[in-house]
Amino acid sequence: MKVGEIMSKIDLIEFTDKKDNYELMYKWCSKEFIYEWFEQRKLSYEEIENKYKNKLLANQQQLFFINYNDNKIGFVQIYKYDDKKSKAFIKYDSIYEYDIFIGESEYLSRGIGTQIVKYVNNYIYENCLCDCIVLRPFKRNERAVKCYEKCDFEIVDEYVGSDTLGNKEKMIVLLNKPDRWTFEIDVDRLVNLVLDGKKTATTSLYDLDNISDVGDISILTDTKDNNVCFIKTSNVIVTEFKNITWDLAKLDGENKSLNEWKESHTNYFKKLDLNFNENTRVIFEVFRVIKKCK
Repeated sequence: MKVGEIMSKIDLIEFTDKKDNYELMYKWCSKEFIYEWFEQRKLSYEEIENKYKNKLLANQQQLFFINYNDNKIGFVQIYKYDDKKSKAFIKYDSIYEYDIFIGESEYLSRGIGTQIVKYVNNYIYENCLCDCIVLRPFKRNERAVKCYEKCDFEIVDEYVGSDTLGNKEKMIVLLNKPDRWTFEIDVDRLVNLVLDGKKTATTSLYDLDNISDVGDISILTDTKDNNVCFIKTSNVIVTEFKNITWDLAKLDGENKSLNEWKESHTNYFKKLDLNFNENTRVIFEVFRVIKKCK
């Protein structure tokens, strides 16, 4: 998050069998900028109610309203992706997909869609613990494709499909995978500390690393590049090295005192940056294990 930005509150509210929910979906799906991409025609209230009642009964999709700063502004449906015809998906065991839209026009073209897509991705990785996420928008929906690419989706395939009316449409297949990473030294020892719950933080140089966002899901790997566990970032602190206190340093799980921690990290960071000193900025990331892979 950039300096001066206002923190946005995003969460998902379960779609349930209530009249108010069907009425809201009907309102949104009656707007051309929604049904152009979602249904390709304006559905009647009865069609909306029947469609989503059947989805709830089938229980094959997770249906949610998107709640942004305590306002329902959109909808997402999440489900397992089973069509593995593309060679890009052969190596993955668990794949999820979702359909999404923002139904309130005043929230469009404000960068909110990017925030929501990232939130939904993290929700899926945390709750479904899948290998990757697939999206399949119309190729001509350029605004959506650009949004997905900003959220680390990569175009991996293209094909001719059909819309809900049976019209031919060029489709784009986008793939998102959680970041995979490991420690740069003492990999096995540090990985074991993580698995034992003794290490819940890591420190890196600000100029040499990417900054995670709170809520990000990633996969920690071992020396053989095997997945070890899914982790979730719970706090990110960017500060000068001298400002790290023992309350933070002890979360690293590697040392018995602040002086020992500073000495070991200073020795290591100077190997990466000859100009490293106590005023050098570092990234201190706190995380928790949400699932062990072995």
